[in-house]
Formats: sequence, C-alpha cells, structure tokens
Amino acid sequence: MYICKYFTIKELVSKAVYNFYTPRYGEKFIWGFFDDEDKQDIDKIRETWGKPIIINNWASGGNLSQCGLRCNIDPLVKAKTTPYLGGHNLAKGFDLHDKGGDNMGLWEHSKKLINLKELKKIRRLENIKSTPTWVHVDSLGTADGNLYIF
Repeated sequence: MYICKYFTIKELVSKAVYNFYTPRYGEKFIWGFFDDEDKQDIDKIRETWGKPIIINNWASGGNLSQCGLRCNIDPLVKAKTTPYLGGHNLAKGFDLHDKGGDNMGLWEHSKKLINLKELKKIRRLENIKSTPTWVHVDSLGTADGNLYIF
C-alpha cells in the first residue's frame, strides 16, 4: 500500500473519519480507503509544484476539515437533501490549497500535468472560477480519459 510522501492521513480525511476509524483499526486501515494511484498523483502534484500544499489542516488547529475524504456525518454531506455522490465521499477527490495563496498557479500546474499525462488517474478539475480559494482535483472517470473541467 502506498503511503503519501507529502501528506499525512489526517490531511486526507475529515476529523470524523479519522476519529471513528483510527481507534478501531489504526491509521494504516484509513490509507486503504484511497487508491494508490490517486495518492501517488497528489504527491506528484505536490512534488512538481515545489511549494507546500494544504488539503485538510484541522489536526493543526486550522479550519479545513472536509477537503479530502468526507463521510455521511460531515456537514457538507449531511446537509444534502438529494442523492449526492462526488469525488470526496468516494475517496477520489481532493481540494488543494497553495500555502502561499497561488491557487490559480496551482490550478494551471495541475491542468498541465493532466494534459501531459503525467498523472496516473486524476483527470478532472473543477473550474477555478467556481473555486478561487482552492483547486479541486479528482479521479472520477471521464469519457475519453482526458482532462475534464467542470
């Protein structure tokens, strides 16, 4: 099983996911929720970006807690009143935040990596106009395996 080089498990999951599964099964169990190639892809984005990226920072006192894997009791999911499936609750979506605030640059960098086929599975980007303070990437399927901006 691949363990991320640049991200801890607390950065990849909500506090609710971490607090429920860790005492029962340990952190290694939680790593198994994610596809190895997705974890390799977010490490590749971070490594080639060359600057710190934050996903969740709840464990260090920050306010980001639902930017990786979300579960049914996390507020963004619990509040839904219609069927809801997305990359986050399938352990395939990540909201990346450039620590220095250059989210447009990070979005362009992620787009370039996808277009150059440098990433193994991540192919989707949320339009930066909808998410100016973060970069959503995920590995949900696309019709042709190419970049999909939604």
